[in-house]
Amino acid sequence: MKVLRILLLAPLIVSLLAACQRSEKRYLVGVSQCSNDIWRDKLNTELRIGSYYYNNLDITIASANDNDDEQIHQIDSLVDIGVDLLVVSPNKLSTISEAIDRAYDKGIPVILFDRKSDSPKYTAYMGADNYEIGRTMGSYIVSKLKGHGNVVEIMGLKGSSPAIERHRGFVDVLKKYPNIHLLESRSADWTAPNASKEMDILMAHHPVIDAVFAHNDRMTLGARDAMKAASRKDSVIFVGIDALPMPDGGLDAVRERRMSASCIYPTRGDRVIELAMNILEGRPYVRNNQLPAALVTQENATLLLIQAEELKRQYARLENIHGKVDDYLTRYRLQTLFIILLVVFIVLILGAAVWLFRYFAFKHRLAEEATKAKLRFFTNVSHEFRTPLTLISDPIERLLEDSSLSSQQHSILEVAHKNTRVLLRLVNEVLDLRKAQSGNMTTRPSSFDLRLQLQQWVDSFQSIAHQRNISLLLTAPKQLNFVGDLHKVERICYNLLSNAVKFTPEAGEVKVEADYHDKGVLISVSDTGKGIEKSDIPLIFERFFQSTSNNHGGTGIGLAVVKAFVEVHGGSVTVESELEQGTTFKVYLPQLDLKEKTLLASTEEKSSIPSSNEDVTDYLSPSAPSSSQSQAKQQLTSLDTSEQNQAHVLVVDDHESIRDYVSQLLTDANYKAFTAADGEAGWQQALRLVPDLVVCDVSMPILGGLELCKRLKTHEITSHIPVILLTANALDDQRAEGYEHGADAYITKPFSGKVLISRIENLLHNRRILKDLFAHNGESESNTAPDADALFIEHFKSKIKEKLSNPELNVEDLSADLGMSRVQLYRKIKALTGSSPVELIRITRLKRAEVLLMHGGKTIAEVAYEVGFSSPSYFSKCFKDYFGCLPGSKIRS
Repeated sequence: MKVLRILLLAPLIVSLLAACQRSEKRYLVGVSQCSNDIWRDKLNTELRIGSYYYNNLDITIASANDNDDEQIHQIDSLVDIGVDLLVVSPNKLSTISEAIDRAYDKGIPVILFDRKSDSPKYTAYMGADNYEIGRTMGSYIVSKLKGHGNVVEIMGLKGSSPAIERHRGFVDVLKKYPNIHLLESRSADWTAPNASKEMDILMAHHPVIDAVFAHNDRMTLGARDAMKAASRKDSVIFVGIDALPMPDGGLDAVRERRMSASCIYPTRGDRVIELAMNILEGRPYVRNNQLPAALVTQENATLLLIQAEELKRQYARLENIHGKVDDYLTRYRLQTLFIILLVVFIVLILGAAVWLFRYFAFKHRLAEEATKAKLRFFTNVSHEFRTPLTLISDPIERLLEDSSLSSQQHSILEVAHKNTRVLLRLVNEVLDLRKAQSGNMTTRPSSFDLRLQLQQWVDSFQSIAHQRNISLLLTAPKQLNFVGDLHKVERICYNLLSNAVKFTPEAGEVKVEADYHDKGVLISVSDTGKGIEKSDIPLIFERFFQSTSNNHGGTGIGLAVVKAFVEVHGGSVTVESELEQGTTFKVYLPQLDLKEKTLLASTEEKSSIPSSNEDVTDYLSPSAPSSSQSQAKQQLTSLDTSEQNQAHVLVVDDHESIRDYVSQLLTDANYKAFTAADGEAGWQQALRLVPDLVVCDVSMPILGGLELCKRLKTHEITSHIPVILLTANALDDQRAEGYEHGADAYITKPFSGKVLISRIENLLHNRRILKDLFAHNGESESNTAPDADALFIEHFKSKIKEKLSNPELNVEDLSADLGMSRVQLYRKIKALTGSSPVELIRITRLKRAEVLLMHGGKTIAEVAYEVGFSSPSYFSKCFKDYFGCLPGSKIRS
């Protein structure tokens, strides 16, 4: 009921929050500037101010610094980030056309500003008429020179559209005046330093210059500085283009008579933004937009400068106002959000109050009904024992047919004993039905793999299904992580499976399916039984209800328990059935929240917790490490020399029943078994014991089997130990991962005991063959061992050779040098070579003595002392025992 009311309130909350969201589409405009100078700084400022008029517009500006490759990269980057429109000022006429074409072909509108491209793929163009500007400045120079004089031209970037068009307009005017000579035109790339250099060249080539026309004011002032430095005449006419209203700008230079004239080259970033929004919002627009230019002379420079200063102040005021508006809007949004949250809080409080009232009323009514049904409830509860009895009776009967029971058969009886405890637990769960009906039932959320649990539960029914030739199938993802009450989910599935198997005829089929569904899981149990009458379906979950067509007996409690547990879990259960076709139960369970683990509501709830004398493995959850660590310590202390020749096998598994079962198999096969309850405990055991083989589960707490295998194979002490991995996952990917971590074998659960023992014997047999090959010639055939083991043996032999002449050399010293205990060194050397460390030391000394004797020049006593024997007589005895002859026979004559 609580979930239902929250779901009813959710649309209201979502609607309130959605009403506060802006539905207006936002646009992103990318600007690619060809260079970075004072004219473009003014343009960028106007672009930003122009965007203030539109609440749904963002702009991003990049500068290529007169580099074609950089501008191509910037255009491609702007396209990649998803701009809605591109504004491009091409560096040159044709160099970046392909980048512009790529953007245009992707459906992105392109506005060319200031400069043109030779590509027809653009949406609109905006800029001044550079050809007409060139004509204007040419006409001005003609009027000043009165039709006679020598003129030089300093052009902008070669290949850029403004430089080309201004030059063409300027030349077309001068052609009409034959007495005015254009001596030379040179390119200075729009910068003052380059203009100064080019002016020096022009002055060297042409002694008489009457007028200088540069394509922007910066180059004009640079040319003037060069001529002034050369002490040329002051009467030369200097004209430029831009007339920017800022310090050292063209407008100020004309007013101060440093230039004769300039031409306003308009920026108008506001109009660029207006054109962009017309394109983006589908309004009419003009494709080619010409911006007006105006001649600036000493007569109007002051007036234009005053107007520009006023406009600059207005821009600053607009920036300030825009900042304040942003601040006010931010405050408004915060206040609106606060009001919405307050309204939501009030609604939730009112809803919670209503829900609490109805909840307590409902709880009181259920308590009265539960009291009336209490006697009838306890009268019928014992009948629900039949489900676990079905699982227990079959294995017990099969075992009891044998007149003599072995220890292994007693182990099987333990399985039956565990199912008996499951039956006792079922009594408590049936009692939970009354608590669920009265509202006292709570949940205990935990995280688990539902796929793994379902497999275990389905396997519990396989025996009886096999007897009746029923096909019992499970279909689910390989991993189905779920947060819920494992105790209740288990009882739900057990009851549904029990009914499905019970009502399915021989040679029928029971199918269990599970998968994620709507923030939870959907479990489906279907059978091919007789089906349910349509009139009985609405009553199927009522307590004690039994269908009139049911001839299988029962109490009518099982499905009532299912419904109660599902509802406590916050889920739902439905049934679909057709007569003579079968029945399907579908259970939907939402994911619970681990952070809201429910506390016990009463002392009765504690009865569902396993008592101290119960086995927690009966609850079908991963076995907690019980006394395995203490047992391991006892196993270590009980190890004596009489067991040295018996192969030691370490079993690492978090399921106690698996550990006990495998240990029993190993004991019966004459192996010495040791156990560990998790990967970390297994790692510590392996370091202490250095066993002959490790059998390890893949999925374990604390340290997984794959990581344990990797540690064993990479550590010097344990690298030689074969590892067999046990897993419930039969996928090739996990097998490959296991072999990558160094596993020697992979066995999939459920496994045969004979197969496991055979695999262990084969691995140990192969290890013995390898050991014989290795020990056959310890000096030259170490390469037959694995790389890590060969390196270890070489390291061990080098330590012996370093201290060969020391008669006090012993295993304790060598183990200390190698960083391991005496027992670890003994077991590893024994496993690799078949000889003990003491024997290897003696053999190494004798072989060295043989070499020294054969080379001659030393007595037997000298050789004995040199190789570390304390007396020549003992040396002679050992030499004869090993080589079959006395040392004297080896002395070279």
